[in-house]
Amino acid sequence: MRMNSSRPRQSGKKQLQKIRLRYLAHKDIRRFSRTASFSVFDDGYEQVVSRIMYNVHALEKGLARNSDARLGFGRKALSNLNDALVVYRSRDYDTSAFAYVEGLSVIRRYEEFHRKQEFDVPFLPEVIDEEFRRTDRPAAAAGTKTVRRSDKENNRDKSFYALAQGRSSVREFSGHPIDTGKVMNALRNAEKTPSVCNRQGWRAYWTEDKQLAAQVLAHQRGFGYAEMPEVLLAITVSNNTFLSPVERNEAFVDGGLFAMSVLYGLEHEGLAAVPLNAMMYYRDQRAVRRLLDIDDSEMIIMFIAVGDFPPESVVPISDRKPAETFVRRR
Repeated sequence: MRMNSSRPRQSGKKQLQKIRLRYLAHKDIRRFSRTASFSVFDDGYEQVVSRIMYNVHALEKGLARNSDARLGFGRKALSNLNDALVVYRSRDYDTSAFAYVEGLSVIRRYEEFHRKQEFDVPFLPEVIDEEFRRTDRPAAAAGTKTVRRSDKENNRDKSFYALAQGRSSVREFSGHPIDTGKVMNALRNAEKTPSVCNRQGWRAYWTEDKQLAAQVLAHQRGFGYAEMPEVLLAITVSNNTFLSPVERNEAFVDGGLFAMSVLYGLEHEGLAAVPLNAMMYYRDQRAVRRLLDIDDSEMIIMFIAVGDFPPESVVPISDRKPAETFVRRR
């Protein structure tokens, strides 16, 4: 059959693309290393805010543990939060802004939680500045909320906006079996997810083997519950579907869109779910690839743990920044 391309010409083009890729990847590394918040003393506004929110969420997750709360948890997160708040104040950033209020509030929630349990946290004065423990300011944000299974029974009748606003990440499952056909429905719905030039490079690795799920999540290092999900999905996108060095990060774009479609589908079906990041150390990523038989050509985007809602589940509030704060008009 006729070929319009010659092998020597394509070989030369491939070598040139590899050179371009190295150049662009080097630019990526320089930009990331220059702007990411690697140190608590990286004091740009977004750097400090992100460090505050990271530790706020870590503490919220500890406060949300229903059955096996570990009293006195979170010393490292509290220490890091304190330092981020100190840097925030030293730069004279707005103390009425979202992240600062979240930081102060979660400290109050932490103290209230332990006071209700009649548990003294002796290290708290050592790691949290007295200024951040003042009680004359209301705890206006952060903390936990209760998600009820009964509130999910009519999810199929809700508008999209109501469904999206009502979705919460749930890590603590009832342990009861689920209708796995509903998971498949969510994946079928996600078929409509847009992708670059409609290449649809995603895959969903599915396991109902709880022992295997436990091994995978041990390498993911962020699930934190003994009760394994009824279904664990690993979302990947194949680099085989990309044609140019400028598409080197497209897997994360397409995979993120796909995963969010799956999450909304699971919410529509009335299933509990939590997205779990896949930013793993190389040895952990290699182990997960072996466990799930994921080819080296595929980028592991995230995991989604799916299960049955318990009657009630305490989850982080995970407050959201108002849209007005992140919209940039020109």
